[in-house]
Amino acid sequence: MMNGLLKDRLIEEGERIAGSKRADTIEFVANRESSSTLRFSSSRFHQGISVSDASFHIRVTIGRKIGVASTNSIERDALDRCLDEALSIARSTREEPFLLRIPGPCRYAKISSFFESTERATNGEKALLVSTGFRDAGRSGVLHSGALSTAVGEIAVVNSRGLKACHPYTFVHLSSVASKGDATGFESAVSNDLTEIDVRGLMSASAGTCLKSSSPGESKPGVYRVLLEPAAVSELVHWLSYTGFGAKGFHDGTSFASERLGEAVTGEKVTIYDDGLDANGMAIPFDFEGSPKRRLSLIDKGVASGVAYDSVTASIEGRESTGHGPFPGDNEGPFPEHVFMEGGDAAAPDMLPLLGDGILVKSFHYVNGLLNPRESLMTGMTRHGTFLVSGGAVKCALRPMRFTENILEAFRRIEAVSRETAVYPNGSFPLGSVSVPYVLIDGFSFTS
Repeated sequence: MMNGLLKDRLIEEGERIAGSKRADTIEFVANRESSSTLRFSSSRFHQGISVSDASFHIRVTIGRKIGVASTNSIERDALDRCLDEALSIARSTREEPFLLRIPGPCRYAKISSFFESTERATNGEKALLVSTGFRDAGRSGVLHSGALSTAVGEIAVVNSRGLKACHPYTFVHLSSVASKGDATGFESAVSNDLTEIDVRGLMSASAGTCLKSSSPGESKPGVYRVLLEPAAVSELVHWLSYTGFGAKGFHDGTSFASERLGEAVTGEKVTIYDDGLDANGMAIPFDFEGSPKRRLSLIDKGVASGVAYDSVTASIEGRESTGHGPFPGDNEGPFPEHVFMEGGDAAAPDMLPLLGDGILVKSFHYVNGLLNPRESLMTGMTRHGTFLVSGGAVKCALRPMRFTENILEAFRRIEAVSRETAVYPNGSFPLGSVSVPYVLIDGFSFTS
């Protein structure tokens, strides 16, 4: 189990800082984490990394002035200097046009994000799991490259209004690129529990895609019917959440949701929401301001229905936080971190026959969602498995293709959504996730 003495010290120091009464409000946010990564290339381990670090953020308000400072030391002198710096910044900065309202004491849902199976796993045990995948793939001449990462961490939030919250977590991410000659295949999985990752099955699946991707053919630019597998869909939904579902962009007018709440922005088969309490993703009971997590509707059957707020954006607009507070001082503002695209009524094995003639895309690569966020315009490349489909069956592999598409408009043309969904990482925070289904789109633009 995690070090209870250090946990108690986090809360103790947080209460001391927050209770100093040196500002109108004081917030103390701590995140400590120990992570380990095993990297492999061509079915050989080539790097092992272990990192232990912590970050401590202090945010203060003096009237309408806000100051934020941070340190990575839990020593009392370092935290006191951090508080002094935050106070100095607040005194010297300009007043904001709003009064920051931070949450008081809250009740939180019981969430299990910590698994001893992950914490206790040694590098040797993790290497043994991955080596099994090497051996299986090696029989067909396929090599694996990728990484298995695990983390053990804890988040604590204490403020001068009496809020106190602490949550331990574990994290596992396995990614594997199988290769044979110029052919590749890709699979990825995340979980809190190492024993829930089917390492052998995942690596076998990436090897299977690789073997089907040999001798790829050329394709012409154009608009095609496409079947996007979850790994590809996750990239698009991640970028939608980053560019369109945050209150800062919504308020600034750069979001595709600006002035469009209540309007249809996609087809009726699309429902997207954020829910940090859903155990089907990487759940957590509160955000980095201590506000409770809850379900937030973003697109409801095609209709834009909400955006994510933290205390800053909520105070500006006279609203309530939706539980999406980032680390204090994060200037990008709040974003959905636990995103779900609701599954539909089609079975995944039936999606290829429903596609008929078109292109099957396993995953995307180098997606750029910043071309024109207002229009949800994105570009990127297919990678690790692109196939021409004829009569509902895979005909041959295709070379990587570039797409350039208004994603919301493409989502208007969705014909079918699978019941099955898969979970992928969403951003750099270990407990961020995006869960998505297979999606069949009647019209997707490939430009090269």
